[in-house]
Amino acid sequence: MRTQTINFQVQQTLCVFPTGRSNLEEAISELGLKDLYLVIVLIGGGIDEQQAAVTQRAMQAISKVAEDLGAVVICGGTDMGIMTEIGRVRSRNGYKFPLMGIAPEELVTWPGGPHSGKFFGWGEKRWQLEPHYSHFILVPGGQFGDESPWIIDAATILSKDHTSVTILIGGGEASRKDIDLSLRMGRPVIALSRTGHLADELARQPNRHKLITVIPVHSEQRIVEAIQAALSINERSGEGAAFPVID
Repeated sequence: MRTQTINFQVQQTLCVFPTGRSNLEEAISELGLKDLYLVIVLIGGGIDEQQAAVTQRAMQAISKVAEDLGAVVICGGTDMGIMTEIGRVRSRNGYKFPLMGIAPEELVTWPGGPHSGKFFGWGEKRWQLEPHYSHFILVPGGQFGDESPWIIDAATILSKDHTSVTILIGGGEASRKDIDLSLRMGRPVIALSRTGHLADELARQPNRHKLITVIPVHSEQRIVEAIQAALSINERSGEGAAFPVID
């Protein structure tokens, strides 16, 4: 397993490259994250243009909760959609909560990083890493979704006896995999409806999993309360808690 310091224009960021999930805990330790944390797993993709303003406000609310609780936020880490927004919000506000990006190594690049000649489905060679993250873990894989089990395992390792929650904004098939893995671990999921795609699909399902809470993206106070409830209730009980659905 190798480590590398990435020299972004705005900062230097430590990145680790584990070769297998068996050394993920060692990779996290290499990043200096050795304490027990509350963890927020943020999943999704692009931000719907019609809902951009309310989605950005929701991201502000999520970031403020992370800062207030000293939680680690784990996200995909590429410079697109919600992954860009969470990095920029953290930077604009001077927040210090750890923001960890986990992505497939073969799909990303960075200043001085690799440039593949292979074109992917979106017409780009590689995605740039978002420069405002505090830590990166780049994992083996050549398609989005390969990072999903790593994200879920990282959240479990970091939270340990504390608690964690997954938040969905929009999202596609990779996010569906993230949710399935989260539910398998007993991790509550908050889906922000009216952000499109998978989040809205879940909002329309009459018989959702009991650990899935649906909240409209414009209801910032409810989002904050749901995150706080997921982390505190789950911590008190030692197991996943069910929450009322608010469509």
